[in-house]
Amino acid sequence: MTAAGPIRRDGRGDPFFDGAAEDRLVVPRCASCERWFAPDATGCPGCGTDDLAWAEATGEAVLVSWAVAHSRTGETAPLALVELAEGPWMYTRLETDSPRAGLPLRARFVHPDEGESYPVFEERDR
Repeated sequence: MTAAGPIRRDGRGDPFFDGAAEDRLVVPRCASCERWFAPDATGCPGCGTDDLAWAEATGEAVLVSWAVAHSRTGETAPLALVELAEGPWMYTRLETDSPRAGLPLRARFVHPDEGESYPVFEERDR
């Protein structure tokens, strides 16, 4: 369980969660201008289309910033803003003992007993 509880689908990001269940990072991409976007994107500001396709990303990223969330029960969840190799920034869970800006990361997938599978990012050389 995360510090916020199990992750639940809302219908908008089904391809993201389907990919995570298969250990794949899937994010929106504009077929017209080939820009990549964070999982919550709804359209392309570059060309104006709202028809984004879901595509598999490499799962590599660098750490931009981080913080630690605390729940009422005392659980903690290290959170991060990462820049994917494809360009977009994404909020995610972080697993490292020594966070620093620019730290090379890679996605690893968590498959909890309750809720949806999701990516966490860890150091690439781990």
